[in-house]
Amino acid sequence: MTVTFPLTEKRGAEELLKHLTTHKLSFPGNCVVSLKAHIAQVSSSHTTALGTARTAW
Repeated sequence: MTVTFPLTEKRGAEELLKHLTTHKLSFPGNCVVSLKAHIAQVSSSHTTALGTARTAW
């Protein structure tokens, strides 16, 4: 499953990685993070954790 996370000045890549860790997703452990200009695409087979992380973002 791949989910898109919007990135802003206050919520950047570092904040996203910390957020994913709180949902038991770790890069490069069990998810893949692809950064673009204003979004991050996160892929993982842990769909429930990824969906919960996206909702909480």
